[in-house]
Amino acid sequence: MEAYYKKYSQLLKFSPDFANTGDGYAQGIDVFWRDKKTFKNVDYWISYTFIDAKRNWHEYPETVQPSFVADHTASLVFKKFFPKIMTSVGLSYFYATGRPYYNPNNPVFLGDRTYDFHSLNMNASYLTTIGKAFTVFVISVTNVPGFDQVYGYRYSYDGLRRETIGPTAKRSFFIGMFMSFGQDRTKDVINNNN
Repeated sequence: MEAYYKKYSQLLKFSPDFANTGDGYAQGIDVFWRDKKTFKNVDYWISYTFIDAKRNWHEYPETVQPSFVADHTASLVFKKFFPKIMTSVGLSYFYATGRPYYNPNNPVFLGDRTYDFHSLNMNASYLTTIGKAFTVFVISVTNVPGFDQVYGYRYSYDGLRRETIGPTAKRSFFIGMFMSFGQDRTKDVINNNN
């Protein structure tokens, strides 16, 4: 667990003049728990972050929460290793509260918020050797349920139309193979998962 407080000064401001007159702060708490011993061949961790941050920088007219900050974020990651078949499977869930975004129709600067962010991901890997190379075959899918993910909005010049900023696809798939030439690391993987 970690608590922190940071104060910023001399941040870059673009208006009314180009100068280092901006300021701000960030305070919060990070909690992280990882366990590889309670359950045989299982590795899991939980993380949570709360952050209260405000800045007056760049083109900001006042001190507000920046658009890249989510008040609360959390993740849960679970991995299970099956040593007899040299395979692992994993599941992860990520959550974040909505972030502020600029809406030219709202008189409150960065007064609107995106929807909360959710992502449930799955993966599997198989360890083997090809020749003398330690090899891992991997398959993964992100955002399995296809949650709508909104990072913000882009508005037309007159503010009448808006376009969602988000990922290019609801889900992504990855199939790959990684090869490590040199020392065989198979025993390291098995020992780390027992």
